[in-house]
Amino acid sequence: MSAKKRSPKTWKFVLYIAGGMAKSSSAISNLKQICNSYLGNDYAIEVIDLLEHPELARQHQILAVPTMIRTYPLPEKRVIGDLLSRPESVVAFLDLPTHQAQTTSRPKRPVSTEYNKEISESKQGYPKKT
Repeated sequence: MSAKKRSPKTWKFVLYIAGGMAKSSSAISNLKQICNSYLGNDYAIEVIDLLEHPELARQHQILAVPTMIRTYPLPEKRVIGDLLSRPESVVAFLDLPTHQAQTTSRPKRPVSTEYNKEISESKQGYPKKT
């Protein structure tokens, strides 16, 4: 994730995967496609590989992979499985804007594949909300 400050309106997602499985790659690609279509550049995705950080499955109550959690705006919402097999349902469930974002040329969004250092150090799950 870049050091640049994000807009308070930035939608935030955490995607839990299990290694390089086809479902993992598909979930990353599908989430990016949905976000690009409906949010333009106004989103951030953090990818957490549970094979590298298995303790997070219990801490974050992840029962299956891939699991995507919309962490902002609140309340949190979870989607389990392939996101593109039912895109209209996912868009409605996540309360994404009903209009698609402008499809003008935009820079690609980086996807954070690094484990959140705060979580690693604290071992307490998500950073505390204020």
